Amino acid sequence: MSPSSGGGTGTPISGGAGPGATTAQPYPYTLLPLADYARILGLNPLHFAGALTPGLTPQIYPANNCSDVWKKYDWQDHDKVSLYQIAQLIHDAEHEISNFIGYYPAPYWVIEEHVQYPRPYLREGYGNGLDVRDRPKTMLSEKGKFIMGGRRAVTLVGTATTAGGSLVYSDDDGDGFLETATVTLPTTLTNAAQIKVYVPGMDGSLDWEVRPTRTKVISGGFVVIALDSWLLIDPELYELPPTSDGEEAIDASTAAPFLSSVDVYREYADQTVASAVFFWGTDAPINLFLPCPSCGTIGCTACSYDTQDGCVTARNLHNGELVAVPATYNADSGAWAPTSWLNCVEPDFVNLYYVSGDQSQEYLQGRSTRPLAHFWAQIIAWIATARLDRPVCACGNVKELVDWLGKDLAFAQGNERIFLTDAALNSPFGTRRGEVMAWRRLSKLAPKRRMNVAVIS
Repeated sequence: MSPSSGGGTGTPISGGAGPGATTAQPYPYTLLPLADYARILGLNPLHFAGALTPGLTPQIYPANNCSDVWKKYDWQDHDKVSLYQIAQLIHDAEHEISNFIGYYPAPYWVIEEHVQYPRPYLREGYGNGLDVRDRPKTMLSEKGKFIMGGRRAVTLVGTATTAGGSLVYSDDDGDGFLETATVTLPTTLTNAAQIKVYVPGMDGSLDWEVRPTRTKVISGGFVVIALDSWLLIDPELYELPPTSDGEEAIDASTAAPFLSSVDVYREYADQTVASAVFFWGTDAPINLFLPCPSCGTIGCTACSYDTQDGCVTARNLHNGELVAVPATYNADSGAWAPTSWLNCVEPDFVNLYYVSGDQSQEYLQGRSTRPLAHFWAQIIAWIATARLDRPVCACGNVKELVDWLGKDLAFAQGNERIFLTDAALNSPFGTRRGEVMAWRRLSKLAPKRRMNVAVIS
């Protein structure tokens, strides 16, 4: 997540559906991509993407009675779990885990986190923003594993198209199925981790990122990105309702259902805009019956705040101990210069903008495009799978695994005997086997867990 040496500026954004003309809706944003969830459970990746290859002989990933294609929404197939429900369960599991361990399992953009500014011990006193060592005061953010301050911004690298030859679908193993999509675009950037693929026309919205990629390489002034072709199935095809003719799977025998273009953006933390905004409440005395001499006959301003921009850095990255100071950005020097408090006193509170979260060593070493470590991905998948309330589109070992993870260990049926320890029974996630497994693994992290303790200034 470090800044790239490449050029380009962008506009800070926070996600959302984007301005595209598509009627498709994005999935809830998750740190664990849906495709990686399918990989962990051993699900057929093409079926999980809602597709078949009826035009190929022999068929690739053929369907059978118990391994059917997946639908996006529950209402498209009432008897089976949908992709949207799984995404929502993954989203919920990730936030429960982050609340327990005190940081996100993977990088996450934090926007407008409200933090009360540290006060002097004596309530009637006014501070100068410095601690007993004459350094800027430290405040504790909600999440640890701080990466850097700044707001999420994107800059367009380019649009890859099949017509222009910069987006190519290929059959690598000669079986007739176009399983690989390759994006090739010119760039002056040097940090491949910042370059990401998005559904076209969505302005690089976080919800429309295409993940995961297989490889991303910058060489000779070009970035080359390889990913599974089924990740680029046109999102519109997932919105089709069932008809009287029955449900139809997406036909991936050719490149017809795949997107003919994708947008490639650089995603980075924009540090040219305020990563900290300070707020002062209205403290002037107000007489509700007499006009205020200092502001004319209309009375003084009430129910509003004075604000001032600043920047945020970290004093303790793991625990999220941050330092926010008032400052102004100098475009010529490309740096923030400290300045005095707007009202000559410390603010009441501050809004913080930053990115934080754990990052796998494989990702940091450039050996993987996935910042989410497998350790966390497994835990998230266990909890989400344990909470499924409908059958999955699979059979055999996969169905048995889903049923096994979803077994509630606090309830016995018939002559069944269950021995559950008090620790497992008190699992903060629940008593289903997948939830208990996650709790047992996370409970071993307790000595290293970030604790929300007071920071004394």
